[in-house]
Amino acid sequence: MDIYSKKLPSIKQLQYFIAVCEEHSFRGAANKLNVSQPPLSIQIKELEEKLEVSLFLRNSHQVVLTKEGEEFKSKVTQILKELCSVTKSIKSNNGNKITLGTTKTLSFDFIDYFKEFFTEFADVIEIYKHNYTSKELQFELQKRHIDFAFVSDYQSRNEHENSLLIYREPMMLVLPDSHRSSKCNQIDLNEMLDLPLFWFKQHSNPSFYEQCEQVFKTLNRPVARRPELPDNLSMLLEVSLGKAMMLLPQSMVQAKLDGVVYKPLINKQSEKLKIDIYLIWRRDLHKTPLSEAIIDYFKGKCFTLEK
Repeated sequence: MDIYSKKLPSIKQLQYFIAVCEEHSFRGAANKLNVSQPPLSIQIKELEEKLEVSLFLRNSHQVVLTKEGEEFKSKVTQILKELCSVTKSIKSNNGNKITLGTTKTLSFDFIDYFKEFFTEFADVIEIYKHNYTSKELQFELQKRHIDFAFVSDYQSRNEHENSLLIYREPMMLVLPDSHRSSKCNQIDLNEMLDLPLFWFKQHSNPSFYEQCEQVFKTLNRPVARRPELPDNLSMLLEVSLGKAMMLLPQSMVQAKLDGVVYKPLINKQSEKLKIDIYLIWRRDLHKTPLSEAIIDYFKGKCFTLEK
């Protein structure tokens, strides 16, 4: 038999076979592959006809591999692993990779929206592993050190760049669990004016700073401010002691600390205190199927983001 023989199994048939092996049922395999059961059963039947052996013993309770099925499973698993490895290697060696920077403002690993993207493009994207701000990433983009970036505070609309608003991150209030408002499901900032707020300098994120100022102006009295400390942990410790409160992006509230609780703001404040995240890329970025796929991915995902 040669490599062009029509009697050779298809990749789909091998994948369906392994799925049945792993799930021990045709129904389970169909669910795993997101297909209906009849087409899967047909593919397995055709596979057995090509091999001229029975691969499974079927009864009302489960599916069991025959001796021939066990031997075939071992070989097919190796074939599919090698095919995956070759495919990944070809993609990498073909220069078909994109370098992407992510602002340190958010924890993208904790946002499902971005986790789905990183999973889908895992083999063809290299993350720029530096703890950069959005402004620093714009400089890296201009220097052609990266191809794309996820940034916040994107105001400049640089003539050399393209951008796409792709996400809006809600803010959470960090307060002492000893505070009278800590048991509320949502927090009104008017009820928190007895505590100073750790606050950042305007130049570090001008657009979000202005968003916050607009909300603060609607409160019953001015918000007392404390300069931010060098790291979040130091500020969280101060909050746990009842000495301050913080605002943090929702994806950044993963640290569990005694004496601290994280709460959403009331809707009319929460809607105005969201961090806009943009996908940016150079206008002179060389168009490839991959770069176009990334842009199209987010264009397809984007919904109306009201200001």
